[in-house]
Amino acid sequence: MNKTKIDWCDATVNPVVGCPRGCGYCYARKLNTRFKWVEDWSKPQFFPERLKQFESKKPKSIFINSMSDIGFWKEEWRQELFHAMIHNPQHFYIALTKCEEVYIPYWVRQELRGRFFLGQTQTIGIVFNGFNERYRDFLSAEPLHGKLHFNGFGGIRAVIIGAETGKRKDKVIPKKEWVDDIVQQCDDKNIAVFMKESLRELMGEDFRQDKLPWMV
Repeated sequence: MNKTKIDWCDATVNPVVGCPRGCGYCYARKLNTRFKWVEDWSKPQFFPERLKQFESKKPKSIFINSMSDIGFWKEEWRQELFHAMIHNPQHFYIALTKCEEVYIPYWVRQELRGRFFLGQTQTIGIVFNGFNERYRDFLSAEPLHGKLHFNGFGGIRAVIIGAETGKRKDKVIPKKEWVDDIVQQCDDKNIAVFMKESLRELMGEDFRQDKLPWMV
């Protein structure tokens, strides 16, 4: 289990590495180019032995796919993941996807009630309001590339906002007004807002990190 600089979780475990989506700003692909974990980043690979890391007794909040999108996992990989999480309920588990069609079985949601949180990543545009139907607990606006408008909030409980990091040639620098607008929409609905450290300088006195559902 790896300690992480991600400020909304304690650790990362990556049973799957790789993603076919091809986002231009993907930090994970750049890391793989450097460290060569998998030969072809566009073809995700499953490392089931890494699920044993969940057996650590000390409770932690674990991001389970910082090197992939859970929406592109094979269904049998997800099933192994769910069973490993259920057998290790001492942790909080967090996953992210950009895929709208990801389905979380009802039995998983029941067994891991309050322990598993699935987020939808969106960097710009209109946020679809069907979060309840798709089982999403939170929204990740990271890296924020423009204004976000919420067409209803569905069941989301928190929004994480972050700026693009690194030295990409066409890196998007967020505007404070984009963040302020998201915060206002969230405050109107009593939804938690967590800004990543990458926004601290931009936001100044308006920087905030509300408590997220998996923070105790």
